[in-house]
Amino acid sequence: MLFLPETHGRFPVGATTFKLPVSTTKVLGTAKIRGEGGTLKPALQLDEVVFTAYYPADVKDNNTKKGMDWLLRPLQASLHGYARFSGVFSWLIWPILYLYGALLKIPVYPNAPLLRQPPTVSDGHAKSETRPWPLVIFSHGLGGSRTAYSQLCTRLASSGRVVLAIQHSDGSGHAFISSATGLGLYVQERDLIWTSDAKDDERTMIYFRQQQLAFRRHEIYLAFRSFKQVVQDGYQASTHGLQIIDKNPIDWSSWSSDDDNQAVECEKDVLLAGHSFGGATVFTILSTDPPADVCAPIPVHRALILDPWLEPIPSPGPCPPPQRPGDALPQLLIINSEKFTLWKDHFSRLVSVMQAWEPEKRRVLTIVRSQHTSFSDFPLLPLFSRRAARIVMDRIMELSEAFIDGDVDTFVDEIATRKMEIRVVGKKPDGSPQRQLVGEDLCRTSSTLGPSSMAPPKSDPAASDTYIPLFKSIGLSQAKAAEAAKNAKIANVLRNLIVSYDLTEAHLDEKQATLVTALAGQLAKAESVEPSEQDFVIKAILQGKLKSVDQVNAAVKYLETHRVPINESEFDAECGVGFSITSEELYSSVTSYIRENAVAGWPNLGSVISGVKASPALRWANPLEVKNAVEKVFTETFGAKEAAKPKTKEPKKEKAPQPTATASETDAGSSSSNRKPVFEEGFLGALHKPGENPQIKPELREQHLRATGGQVWTRFPPEPNGYLHIGHSKAIFVNFGYAAHHRGKCYLRFDDTNPEKEEARYFESIIEVVRWLGFEPWKITYSSDYFDQLYALAIELIKRDKAYVCHCTQEQIKADRGEKVSAPKACVHRTRPIQESLNEFKKMNDGYYQPKEANLRMKMDLTDGNPQMWDLTAYRVLDASHHRTKDRWKIYPTYDYTHCLVDSFENISHSLCTTEFIASRQSYEWLCDALDVYKPRQSEFGRLNLQGTINSKRKILQLVDEGYVSGWDDPRLYTLIALRRRGVPPGAILSFVSTLGVSTAASNIQIARFEQTVRQYLEGSAPRLFMVLRPLKVTIENVPDDYLVVVDKPFHPKNPQLGSSQIPFTRTIYIDADDFRLEDSKDYFRLAPGKSVGLFQAPYPITCTSYKTDSSTGEVTEVFCRLEDSGPPPKPKAYIQWVAEHTPSGSPVRIDETRIFHPLFKSDNPLAAVPDFKADINSNSMEVIKGAMVEVSFWPLAKRSIADALEEARARSATAKAVPGAGSHDAGTPEVTPEQLVGKECVRFQGLRVAYLAVDTDSRLGALEEPSDVPPGLRQGDYLVLNRIASLKEDAGKGM
Repeated sequence: MLFLPETHGRFPVGATTFKLPVSTTKVLGTAKIRGEGGTLKPALQLDEVVFTAYYPADVKDNNTKKGMDWLLRPLQASLHGYARFSGVFSWLIWPILYLYGALLKIPVYPNAPLLRQPPTVSDGHAKSETRPWPLVIFSHGLGGSRTAYSQLCTRLASSGRVVLAIQHSDGSGHAFISSATGLGLYVQERDLIWTSDAKDDERTMIYFRQQQLAFRRHEIYLAFRSFKQVVQDGYQASTHGLQIIDKNPIDWSSWSSDDDNQAVECEKDVLLAGHSFGGATVFTILSTDPPADVCAPIPVHRALILDPWLEPIPSPGPCPPPQRPGDALPQLLIINSEKFTLWKDHFSRLVSVMQAWEPEKRRVLTIVRSQHTSFSDFPLLPLFSRRAARIVMDRIMELSEAFIDGDVDTFVDEIATRKMEIRVVGKKPDGSPQRQLVGEDLCRTSSTLGPSSMAPPKSDPAASDTYIPLFKSIGLSQAKAAEAAKNAKIANVLRNLIVSYDLTEAHLDEKQATLVTALAGQLAKAESVEPSEQDFVIKAILQGKLKSVDQVNAAVKYLETHRVPINESEFDAECGVGFSITSEELYSSVTSYIRENAVAGWPNLGSVISGVKASPALRWANPLEVKNAVEKVFTETFGAKEAAKPKTKEPKKEKAPQPTATASETDAGSSSSNRKPVFEEGFLGALHKPGENPQIKPELREQHLRATGGQVWTRFPPEPNGYLHIGHSKAIFVNFGYAAHHRGKCYLRFDDTNPEKEEARYFESIIEVVRWLGFEPWKITYSSDYFDQLYALAIELIKRDKAYVCHCTQEQIKADRGEKVSAPKACVHRTRPIQESLNEFKKMNDGYYQPKEANLRMKMDLTDGNPQMWDLTAYRVLDASHHRTKDRWKIYPTYDYTHCLVDSFENISHSLCTTEFIASRQSYEWLCDALDVYKPRQSEFGRLNLQGTINSKRKILQLVDEGYVSGWDDPRLYTLIALRRRGVPPGAILSFVSTLGVSTAASNIQIARFEQTVRQYLEGSAPRLFMVLRPLKVTIENVPDDYLVVVDKPFHPKNPQLGSSQIPFTRTIYIDADDFRLEDSKDYFRLAPGKSVGLFQAPYPITCTSYKTDSSTGEVTEVFCRLEDSGPPPKPKAYIQWVAEHTPSGSPVRIDETRIFHPLFKSDNPLAAVPDFKADINSNSMEVIKGAMVEVSFWPLAKRSIADALEEARARSATAKAVPGAGSHDAGTPEVTPEQLVGKECVRFQGLRVAYLAVDTDSRLGALEEPSDVPPGLRQGDYLVLNRIASLKEDAGKGM
């Protein structure tokens, strides 16, 4: 006799196998398999549920011998099952299988009575109550069975728990025996036979796995319900409820509870556990409601998931369902094998799934050196067992029991643990990267484990020293190798590249080694470049296709958005591979550039060279050749440089390119003309074509295509009950942009079905924001436009017996619907006669009922697992006046009823919404089919969330009402009106959304990434003005009092199209106080006593000769300098900005307030703050600086910015109105004028070395109200307020 290892727990363990005949056979799915005799039978047929209970046993007066068969009987079934599962011939495994079948036993007492807990003791006296045993339900993995995890189950039982190990009969185990259908073996893909009505995407093994999960879920719920019934009500005879599978009797009374004592706790604190596919089963149970034929959910308190296999679960799930008030997700512990943690994509998905749990309720641990089978009995089988396997099992059980007892954190803290990171250490035989878990602790024992924390490694000087020889071995110099080793993250990536591609043997030259190092730097920052794509870049470097760092940077940027197989010609074009241009072509391009940009002369040489280099056609041209060509054209156009005339003021451009996003610009959806637009990739690229959405009747499709002409028609349907926020910008971009890209049409439709919350100000704001973002709705409509049609269809729905009037209270409706956690019950009014519902519905409309006394509900499908099919409300009574229909209606349709029908009325081809409406798609389609109307196709994309922000209308209102912010447009908020007021250009918002892409996954983005996009957008488009934030007076002593030099200064050194300005340079100037220091140092290059500094655009540098201080504070109040205008001036090491005092020209412009905004909240997740989100508010979120100064050209720039923006808005409005059939739905729609699209925030600029800034709405600037021919300037009563849009990019490499 062979035994598996003894448990040595507190209690002896018994085992009894139960079966539950299913009264009504249930068939899931459409797949079939061949049974005995070749007859077809359903692959998933539930007629019996079998499970083995492992439990503390009462063996005092029991003569039962220890030992239960480990292999299922008959052995022939186990033999064929394991042969099929392992893919080997049965004769290869039959010797060992029959050996184990005959001899191997599980060390338990079969059918022994359940031991009752000893009475509890208090104050030395025993109480009469006994505590019930805690309940565990276990689900096995592929190829498993109810006995294959006996070690885990018996150890839990020996510590005082009842474990129900389910024998799944879905074809996922190696074999099972059913009393009704006989032998069932492991189902392979080749065994499946699909019915003719199965869709193509359903004829896959992964789809069958999803059906198996649903089947397993039924089995577990039925097992729990029947077991609970035996425990609570006692044994009901063999013809009813649970039975045992063998002939030996059991003591049923030991399982039953009496009046005072529960045998097993089934009402609370159940532990759900599973391995591999069983782990997926646990996730499925946690993320879905119970089956419709089960009365109540399982009261899961903790979930123990071992090496879960998530691939069968449809993405992006599993996601736990919404919780009722007071409910909480169970505590979650996931124990992974090393291989499953190293499975990169799978582990990333696991981590994202866990985000639904609060951090303190979730934990992932990885046991180093463990295997996927380590959680089962197989590594512990006699003759093959190894000490390492026993150690791993011991650790698994220690962790599991600590978790169940609530002490897992303490346990982990007390044993040898380490933080883990994943490194690439080589290549597999197939060429893919070989990954390995590594950490600071060098312990090699199998018991070492650690939380799978993928935090970036900290810089380690010792590690850096070890990397330098490796980096030098590929051709880097000592200096470059040391520089590469400084940054730990880049060094790790570079090391992995060297190891993975054997670069030490590649004989790279120093230039190629430098390119590989540059690649490592880019990969360290990139988010989504896979190993196969890295391989593509490495080969391009080794083959000499990529020859510069710029090309490598472009290659990584390209591969972040493109997957293998790579289009090589497109890649080459994007990265400048093989680029060539003749001198004649270069000369022609430069000549065209100078002519188109009205270049005035030699002073613009630098900006022209930069502009030519920046043009897409010449991006990869040789910089020296570009410089020579520009100088040649300049000489021919303006004469020799020495003979060039003094530069006159550059002619003013007719129209400054203030960036305003338009639908046509957004249509590109990409920063590169060679890159696929976002509307042709991923989620949006995979959408159906107009007319491909299936209809219940062919004529409905034909009518739709006649109405739309086969075009894409979309809609953006906001509720007018609040201001739009940053998340809405994605929905606006997707709906308007997708239609524009396909030359279709997009409605702006207000879902105005709740008059209690709608206000006129929201309607006007939404229209204004949509147009401000650059989109022109084809039509502006309202759901209320269709109230008559919706009412008529509601009557038709009743006549078709698809709706009924319900008089239940809201509480009763929720109870009948199972409150989304249990199966729904039919409403008592569901079967009322059709005519009675028609009469009651008319009474609702006539005002006979008060709110909540009557509702029209749709008669849907209560047996469906989707709560959105459980008789949703179509109409309710509201005692409110509607903003458009006034008091005509006493009833109003709900969103669930209105949304799909109005989409149908408006012939929407693509109903695009966010993923929280996935469940609504089924009810959407049901209603359209129930009324035989055109059925649009709903498709769901992931919503956009910015971390560290609040978008809830209710919470923002709290901030406003309690004075934390000044209003809904406070620039610290992320409502779109707040971002507009701050000065964020609409084009920057659309650029941000576009670069994120569109998929079904939610985008949870840090604020810093949004601000970086804004910064990049403004970098090339914002004019640059000299500005000093904290002015310090500078007097130049060696020039006369009336000294004046007019400096001609471009608004942007690389964008001559922005024009230039003339500013005065005088005896008195102001610099920023931070640019002067009394104590000099070697790494300081700005102004100090006796030190020189350059002034941007000024003719000469200055040198500090003395300074004046305040006698009371010691602060420097004035600096005296010398202008280095005689003899060779010293070459300054740094340049600073300045503004001059010159009253005749109005210089400087004094700024009353400069508002610097910091994050409103201290953390990325304000909602996690205790006691509420307001505890996370940053009390220093706004800094106000008074008295800053800006150069005098601010005035003409401001006036021109407003005029140009107004011109663009008027032109866009005229173009939109000229489109045939376009325009508002009726005259009652608020009209947003071009003037409303242009505000003071259009005046935005870069304060050189300060920040990007915009004029705030609190400003009073009289010059902006004057006619265009009046010279701008300071007016009486003016008050200038600037908002910081974004900080400048930090440059840590300069000691300035």
